[in-house]
Amino acid sequence: MKTIIYGCMLIDAAAALFLFFSLFSSGQDSAGKGMVFLPILALVACIAGAWFLLGAGHSGWALTISGFPVIIIAYLAFISFT
Repeated sequence: MKTIIYGCMLIDAAAALFLFFSLFSSGQDSAGKGMVFLPILALVACIAGAWFLLGAGHSGWALTISGFPVIIIAYLAFISFT
């Protein structure tokens, strides 16, 4: 169970890192940058929340917190590739 949670946290961190690099590489205005920055904060909050819940012994909630963004990322990847 912990391996799945850590895997989800790694996917969340990779998505946040990708968004962070795309934030500076795109020529967006400040409103566009803000719209990209908010999901970065949400992903970091999910990682921190899952880490805290895992440390507190609530592995079910940690999987829920870390796995929910992974489901959304997988759905968006499916839409963009098909």
